Amino acid sequence: MSSGAAPVTYVPKFVYAANGGDNTISVYTIDQTTGALTAGTPVAAGSDTYSVTVDPSGRFAYAPSEGSNTISVYTIDQTTGALTAGTPVTAGTTPFLSRSILG
Repeated sequence: MSSGAAPVTYVPKFVYAANGGDNTISVYTIDQTTGALTAGTPVAAGSDTYSVTVDPSGRFAYAPSEGSNTISVYTIDQTTGALTAGTPVTAGTTPFLSRSILG
């Protein structure tokens, strides 16, 4: 491999949007040609969830809940982008995540 070449190029296929007003996360697939979004099925999130962060591998998503002081953990279906909820993790008061925390 030549210097500077990456063995894997991560191409985002999905978009997730936190909806703090109704405590859900919207799921979208990205058309790789046009960039158009297609809505999937929203999933439940904790109360007052205002952000979603995807880990660098693209396999997991995390959504802090300011209202319940937890971080929701999801696995990402690599074909559809659907989120499957795991067990929320207790966090400190009014938690939030940033991209820099996860890589």
